[in-house]
Amino acid sequence: MEYLTEVRRLIGTEDGAAGPGIGASIGLPGLRHPGVETGLGVLRPTLARAAGRAADAAISWMTPPGYVRDTLLPAMAKGAAESGRPVPRMVTVVHAAVDRPGRHAYRLAFAAAHVHLAGPHYCDMLRRAGLRVHHNRPGLGARALVDSGVFLYGTPGNIAAQLAEFDRAGVDEVVVNVAGVYSEHGRPDAVRDLQEILAACREATN
Repeated sequence: MEYLTEVRRLIGTEDGAAGPGIGASIGLPGLRHPGVETGLGVLRPTLARAAGRAADAAISWMTPPGYVRDTLLPAMAKGAAESGRPVPRMVTVVHAAVDRPGRHAYRLAFAAAHVHLAGPHYCDMLRRAGLRVHHNRPGLGARALVDSGVFLYGTPGNIAAQLAEFDRAGVDEVVVNVAGVYSEHGRPDAVRDLQEILAACREATN
């Protein structure tokens, strides 16, 4: 948290910022800029609480909506209350792929997330959220992502409906990640998926 507070001071978003400050060894020149937000990646309650105390936004990855609602947001609100500041924005990165001939959901999920599924901290978060995963078995972890709906797979309309769950859970911004499609089928297919998913989201909100 000290690092994040120092970054906020350097870019002029911390009270009394702008200069080196008491005890600070460095400072940045007073350059005009349109504004910079500080964000903190969060998976578990400790960092969510730290984000609440010092960040403008918290960014989570592969976090189910119920876990965000019941675990991350309360911890973030607690940290914000401790520091007397507004609760930061919640940004969540969500893996997705449109169901098309020649595609396999488990394979796409593995391509998108196998590195994260091999990380003990990601697996700990997913287990807290109720998934059966282990960092030594990322293939089974990929299946768990699909079966639990953490990796969204279906028609664009189905995916849009599932993305709406994040809004109801209190997420302020969703980043749709089509890395699995990009890895397995290339850039044009990934862009096509994004276009269709976003069009379905717009249609659902009209």
